[in-house]
Amino acid sequence: MLTDRWCLWCMTVRNTLCKRTIIAYCIFFFTVLLIWKYHEKSIKIEEEEDTLKQIISLSSLTTTHRTTTRIHENQKQTNPITFIEPNRLDYWLKNNSKTLGINLTAILTPKRRGKYLVYVCHENCGGWGDRLRGIMSLFMLSLMLDRNFRIEITHPCNLTHILRPNLYNWEQPIDGLVVVDPITHRRRFNLTRKMLITAPNGRKEVLTNVSQILHNNRSIDSIWSEDVLYWATNKDYFYQLSNNIFYRKKFKSYGIMTKYNIKLEILFPLFYEILFRPVDKIQQHVLEYKLKYKNNHIICTQIRTGKNPTIPDDKVLPGRRNISESIFSFIDSNTSNINSQIFLTTDNEQVYHEAQKRYGSRLLYVSGEITHLDRSLNIDQKVCREQDKLLTDFHLLGELCDISIISNSGFGFWGNLRRFKPFQQLFVFCAGRIYKIESMWHLYKMREQNHNGELC
Repeated sequence: MLTDRWCLWCMTVRNTLCKRTIIAYCIFFFTVLLIWKYHEKSIKIEEEEDTLKQIISLSSLTTTHRTTTRIHENQKQTNPITFIEPNRLDYWLKNNSKTLGINLTAILTPKRRGKYLVYVCHENCGGWGDRLRGIMSLFMLSLMLDRNFRIEITHPCNLTHILRPNLYNWEQPIDGLVVVDPITHRRRFNLTRKMLITAPNGRKEVLTNVSQILHNNRSIDSIWSEDVLYWATNKDYFYQLSNNIFYRKKFKSYGIMTKYNIKLEILFPLFYEILFRPVDKIQQHVLEYKLKYKNNHIICTQIRTGKNPTIPDDKVLPGRRNISESIFSFIDSNTSNINSQIFLTTDNEQVYHEAQKRYGSRLLYVSGEITHLDRSLNIDQKVCREQDKLLTDFHLLGELCDISIISNSGFGFWGNLRRFKPFQQLFVFCAGRIYKIESMWHLYKMREQNHNGELC
């Protein structure tokens, strides 16, 4: 009798425990499911609505007071003009949601002794937009691999003619690269070196192999173990770097807590300010424009036509035959633009003359000869001289514009990303149409609809 009762009690307890266990497992399962659904939704929102939203209004920015004297070609004013502008680096570090937690100290700290990653451009590196894409990719990779970063651009002339290091010294010498034999007095290399070339016209198997290494290798340094890596590229490797799970901890040490913030379009404006400062004459020229037109409403237009009489060796871009007329008509169709100033940068002298005839005194244009870094003949150092105009145009695209209308090109896109609100009043010409771009998702969709941008 007692045995039966004992068995019955045990069965009751066992059934109760089973029920509780089942209920606990169900609750756990549904909790995990809800968390995953929420996480998946947040990822989707972040990916599809990837806008660079600011947290704090421009009025609350830390400002620096700059006093300058405006200099004209034929006269020098003696009265200094005080100009107060937001500190661009502070903005990206403190007031932008995507780059808010970046650890600047960690980025600027010297990396492993005797280990370097060098962006090189000694011939045929593409235009300024292409070069910036490669520079930023390798700078990100240097942080990931804990290597000191250096830039060597000598084609068509030295980069230091127009840009200097700002916070990060990319001119740093490679210590111990060459030593002199005390007996023979001959110079010899003391560090191991490797050259990587991943230009678009490179061998497909090489490009694929490099992408795979960056994407999923746990020890990239064991593959490229040399002391100095020289690398010529204009590729965007941010996608591969962001998906390499073995280096997530390294990214977090720089304040990049999620792979969804390891994107070129997010980090570019911050990295640009960390790396570069225009030489004084270009900085002065940019400041003159900003002073003179600070109270004006300015529409910026970047019109790249491709091969034309100004740059006859440029590539043909058939999708841009009517680009200038389309953009000018678009501007004129809005009556609220009637009093706006029109800033123009273009690769075609004829487009400039069209704009001059159409807009007269409303047109803002940086004087100088139009050149392309790779596709113009550098006769008598002409391309080197005109780099001043190129960089002034580039900086004004990011610092002057209320409305931006650009070509589907790297020069226009990177220039626009330097605006504090890059997707506010942004329009892109593609295949005969002008698209309003409110986020990166809209840009991707536009390109997707036009054969990945080939028709643009």
